[in-house]
Amino acid sequence: MNTFFVRLLVAATCFALSVSLTNLSKLVRGPSPSLDVVLAESRINEEEQALREIYREYGPAQTRHDREFFERIETEDFRLFTNDTSISREEDIRWMESVPTDLVYSNEPRQIDIFRNSAIVRTCFVVRHPDGDVERWETIDVWIKRGDQWQIRSTTSAY
Repeated sequence: MNTFFVRLLVAATCFALSVSLTNLSKLVRGPSPSLDVVLAESRINEEEQALREIYREYGPAQTRHDREFFERIETEDFRLFTNDTSISREEDIRWMESVPTDLVYSNEPRQIDIFRNSAIVRTCFVVRHPDGDVERWETIDVWIKRGDQWQIRSTTSAY
């Protein structure tokens, strides 16, 4: 009977020591990411790539005055805010269609922050003129995801 208690004491001591070492290891290394965190980060990376792909198409679509592209990626109640005005999606598209076709546009995302089904994207919008002049301005786009489709809800621009 005496050996039973000795073995029980040794087992309890080993258990307590292993729990203590595990907790000490977590303090030193920090907690390991859970599977949920890894899956959420993976989903955010996929969503960020989807938004980056839209931005790769954005400049060329604006250059060729692609109404269909902007009707697809801008919400019906889209608003473009500039220094002194606010215009609707239809006004924005009509303005795009009225500018010369020899301007070349690009729109590069600088920072993408995703919050479930919405995102805020800071971009650098660039217009290249035929005479070599280049205009640049920063924009902030607010995106929403409806179903599997990302759409811009608003753009704020200073130019």
